[in-house]
Amino acid sequence: MVSIMPALLFLAIMIVPHSLLAYTTQEQAIHSAIKNKFLEYYPHMKVHSLVITPLGRTPKNFAQYQLEKVTLSAASLKRNHGTFSVLYAKANKKKKRFFKFTLDASLGVLFSSRYIKKNQTIDTYNTTYKEIKFQTFPAMPIDQSYFQDYESKRTIKEGKILTKNDLRHIVDVKRGTLLDATLYDGNVQLTFKAKSIEEGNIGEIIKVKRGLYKKMRAIITSKQSVDIIE
Repeated sequence: MVSIMPALLFLAIMIVPHSLLAYTTQEQAIHSAIKNKFLEYYPHMKVHSLVITPLGRTPKNFAQYQLEKVTLSAASLKRNHGTFSVLYAKANKKKKRFFKFTLDASLGVLFSSRYIKKNQTIDTYNTTYKEIKFQTFPAMPIDQSYFQDYESKRTIKEGKILTKNDLRHIVDVKRGTLLDATLYDGNVQLTFKAKSIEEGNIGEIIKVKRGLYKKMRAIITSKQSVDIIE
């Protein structure tokens, strides 16, 4: 008995760590994949902790399967807890497992520092920066890269976290803009004032109106001018 026990103990030490190591390696890979997905979506996020828990029992011989793909939905990226799936493969066999996660993180966001009217440019004048605990967002929060090039889609009350859903890219020509319109007819060039009845960007075709009734299609050549095409 004295000679057999050390041998059995040695055998146990040789076998058990291999399976534990394989599972730990998979778990670490999953942990890194989820963390990286959040950091790709929120580059300035500070992750304090990330807890991942499998849903259901671990199947037998699961350590023999190789991790193939971690899938986290766009909706789950907007909150600090949720579920995700992991696809494993072994030869021609594939198995999917589900996990839940709980994320403790902080994120710097922009708040509206005052009442913002519709179509108002977003900049340092009407925003303030603050780092908050990451919980749930209805949409992706914006950062300073949106300054000057974006405007509010609607009125925004003071103290609201600004997200992509609140803004739109500023168009080059807005509806109701008075433009210099040029009409080409052979060697003849006629220039007159026309008002845009649609909005658009340089290179796009919009409808404009000359006087009260005459409507024409035109291509935007600058923020102040269009060329009549029909």
